[in-house]
Amino acid sequence: MKSLSHNGIMITDYEPMGFHILFKGKKIELTPKQEEMAVAWVKKLGTDYVNDKVFIKNFFKDFKKALGIGEGVTPEDFDFSEIINFIEKERERKENMSKEEKKKLAAERKAKREANKEIYGYAVVNGKSIEIANYTAEPSSIFMGRGKHPLRGKWKEGPKQNDIILNLSPDSKVPPGNWKKIVWDANSMWIASWYDKLSEKKKYVWFSDSSPIKQKKEIKKFDKSIELEENLQSVHDYIIKNLDSEDLKRRKLATVCYLIDALCMRVGDEKDEDEANTVGATTLTRENITILPNNMVKFDFLGKDYVRWEKEVKLPENVVRNLKKFIEEPNDVVFNGIRSEHVNAFLSEAMDGLTTKVFRTCNATKAVRGFLKEIKAKKDDPEYYKKHMAKMSNLEAAKICNHKRTIPKSWGKTLQRKKERLEASKNKAKKNMEKYQQKIKDMKKNYEKKIKNYEKSLEEYEESLKKLENQDKESLKKRITLKRKTINNQKARIKNLKKKYLERLEKLKQNMKKRKQLDQANTEKLKLQIEEQQKTRDYNLNTSLKSYVDPRVYKKWAKKVDYDWKKYYSKSLQKKFSWLDSE
Repeated sequence: MKSLSHNGIMITDYEPMGFHILFKGKKIELTPKQEEMAVAWVKKLGTDYVNDKVFIKNFFKDFKKALGIGEGVTPEDFDFSEIINFIEKERERKENMSKEEKKKLAAERKAKREANKEIYGYAVVNGKSIEIANYTAEPSSIFMGRGKHPLRGKWKEGPKQNDIILNLSPDSKVPPGNWKKIVWDANSMWIASWYDKLSEKKKYVWFSDSSPIKQKKEIKKFDKSIELEENLQSVHDYIIKNLDSEDLKRRKLATVCYLIDALCMRVGDEKDEDEANTVGATTLTRENITILPNNMVKFDFLGKDYVRWEKEVKLPENVVRNLKKFIEEPNDVVFNGIRSEHVNAFLSEAMDGLTTKVFRTCNATKAVRGFLKEIKAKKDDPEYYKKHMAKMSNLEAAKICNHKRTIPKSWGKTLQRKKERLEASKNKAKKNMEKYQQKIKDMKKNYEKKIKNYEKSLEEYEESLKKLENQDKESLKKRITLKRKTINNQKARIKNLKKKYLERLEKLKQNMKKRKQLDQANTEKLKLQIEEQQKTRDYNLNTSLKSYVDPRVYKKWAKKVDYDWKKYYSKSLQKKFSWLDSE
């Protein structure tokens, strides 16, 4: 970057309401910070968090400290009734709002967001306006963590203006405020940074995923994945060759890389800021690995997001031999002395710029491409089927990357509702067919009745004509002519009745066919939705779709089967991958 200017970031302070709590029956007037903590706790009531002993312990330890209360105090000593009553009334008030009131409130919130975005949501880079991803500093809150994080429940203090460093070029105007520091980092893509007071790790505000700078980086990531796929055999050969190296460190590096490549493990020591005590390839311990007969190895550990990573696989003999050797060493960590920077340096020897993260992108993309190729979707397949197949291919990537999730509480109820909708759809389809069949039956009955009457009248007319003709009198000629005309008219009526009946019958049959197709499509769609929910129950598909699967694979497949790839991607991901439009 040659220049960067912006208006800083938005900081939202808690607005106190003047609440009180009772401590051992005694009324306590709360400071703004104490009140903010108390309100945050009350909002968690009724959730699983308040049944978590670690969560409760951590929160009340910080809350007691904020109140200046010593040890020997339990959560039961506090009474939050005033806050609880207020929050319940607010929830009830919002639930009882009319549609017009809700629309008005939503419009006001939207207007406020748009006004804030106009001020803080854009930066000017080299003279061009670029969107900022999240221009609001994280407010103070109870730390939730992921999985069984040891710090869950602790109070996470949000940054104040004097905690925040702004990245601005020297020619830019400094936004008003008491900022900690103004720096110029021309080679980075951050707007603001600060140290998280709980994790003590640095946090950043970045450019939006849709910004040209970020998109170029994204394209480069996927291009590197393609390069790896093209050179996969030579990279494999390099790793396998070093599995038998005389140098102990190189054997360790090669073994780690084999696990990362073959089993799609994460590297291990590159963790997100809200993770602790999680394991990856470089940080595996003795207890995470069990060597079994016939070169079978069992891995069992807590990976990213505290998701259990458990697999039993057959590995090459030299990989198993290395694992046995490293486990025998006195260190608890199997690959002692190996860190991610060493692994990436080793991989760059096999392919320039290759890192551990490229393997996950490559493997996830290959899984999707392979699945889409296998299913042989056709252009004339319904759109919902194509979307289902896109989702199922995405599931393969999520499995490869072990993107497990906590099953939502409402999962069972949602599935049951879908099953009920399926049964209702089947019943409706059955009733629709019965309805059309009855219409056809009634139409036929009505037709047969009419045609019978018409034909009977025709017989009577013809019989009457014969009698007149047999008399053969000059005075009857006019009556005979009229009778013949009546007979011809009746024959025309019968012919017209038959024609209209056949036309109506055909139209009814066509409508019945269309209705049947619609009902079958609706039933099939619901069946696929149920299948999707059951198969994806344990997996988060969005992570792989957002970060690991090259979207060009979906676009190419979608074009082949006449499907709009954007219909599978959310609006935010469409913006993130808007560079595809120029591909």
